[in-house]
Amino acid sequence: MTAEAPDPDHTTGLSTRRTADGAEIGALIGAGFGLLFLVLNTVQFSTLGRTLVITVGVVVFAVRGLLRKRGGGDRLGASGDSGRRERTSWRAYWIIVLIEAVLLFAGTRLLASLGHSELGVAWVAVVVGTHFFALGWVFELDRFHVLATAVTLCGIGGFIAFFAAAPAFIPVISGVISGFVLLAVAVWALAPTER
Repeated sequence: MTAEAPDPDHTTGLSTRRTADGAEIGALIGAGFGLLFLVLNTVQFSTLGRTLVITVGVVVFAVRGLLRKRGGGDRLGASGDSGRRERTSWRAYWIIVLIEAVLLFAGTRLLASLGHSELGVAWVAVVVGTHFFALGWVFELDRFHVLATAVTLCGIGGFIAFFAAAPAFIPVISGVISGFVLLAVAVWALAPTER
């Protein structure tokens, strides 16, 4: 009977649980966008309403930070094939971020030039949502596909509100709801996965 070689990352030989590759950067971006969405899209709320929404957002953002410290974040600098795969993933990720930045700027400028600047937040939600489809694909992290679907649908919901002659709902649907979805999934993304 031969002894099983212990897992180098865990002295007991059990499978290691750690944050998935790409999860930390995705969670940070998601939480940052989520908090920004809440701050920018609650301007028309009452002072109490805005304070409550932003306070909840800040608490969730802080919880994300605590989970990151507990989970250890991403393991960068791996060697061998894994290291090469990670470098390729990060290169693809930054290309996607560049495309996202161009789309955000061009789309919001176009909407403003057409006299529909109120649709800017809906456009931003669509672009940020689709960004997470790409992020999930690059890092093979299905959790970000869930986030991408939800935020993209919130963006589309803003466009639907516009065409349904209910523009007051655009910042709530595409901004505040998207913000909370981004924050919630940013916390979930940091949950450890089996390795």
